[in-house]
Amino acid sequence: MAGSLYAQTDPAKVNEGFDKPLKITVVDLGPSPFYRPSQHVRNKLTCHYYSSFTVKEYDQGEKGAERLSIVPVAHGACTGRHGENEKVPDWSGYFRGVTGTAAFFDAPDGTDGGMPFAAFDVTTGRKLFEDSSVLYYYQKKLHIKNAFRITSGLDQVPLLTYFRVVPAGCDLRTEQWDCWNKVRAKFGIAQTEIPACIGYEQAEGNRESAVVYPVSVLLADSPQIKAADGPVFCWPTD
Repeated sequence: MAGSLYAQTDPAKVNEGFDKPLKITVVDLGPSPFYRPSQHVRNKLTCHYYSSFTVKEYDQGEKGAERLSIVPVAHGACTGRHGENEKVPDWSGYFRGVTGTAAFFDAPDGTDGGMPFAAFDVTTGRKLFEDSSVLYYYQKKLHIKNAFRITSGLDQVPLLTYFRVVPAGCDLRTEQWDCWNKVRAKFGIAQTEIPACIGYEQAEGNRESAVVYPVSVLLADSPQIKAADGPVFCWPTD
């Protein structure tokens, strides 16, 4: 699959349900050392301010931000200085959004037609959850609605609903029912008919499938992924 498919998800194009920041400040720190001056790629520090914390993203134009951090203050100058209470998530990629006290980040690049993402507690910096959701490219191509949404679940705990992307462990094109029965049992998918996979036109021999199916997750302690009703898609893994 071409690298262009793996462009970072554009939150402005999909109504995901993240909290709106109080303000966003972008500081130009000069030309990126990784590009020629004629390419006009800049070092940028972006600060997303919320009511009790700030998320900072330092991007030099390479794949994935150079540094991501969570600052436990909702004001102050947008600078590259790092305070002692600043949390640096164990993650490389891009800031995606915030819901309550959980900050979401995308991976630097996609894989198998999905974009890995993770949620971190803004107070402790602890990773709360990690998975992969379908790329925006496939949302458009397959007309997938509500591909990633955040709402309030039980006791106002964030509820994620999205189309999960996961390797099947087998080839749905060649192994068909044997593979499909394994997939349904492994992921708890209710759909009985085998989905019609796309993207196998040039594939030869066995090629593991990526399965895309709707799920819901309560972002509480020990989050559990539950399959939801909805269409199932598949294509070959990278």
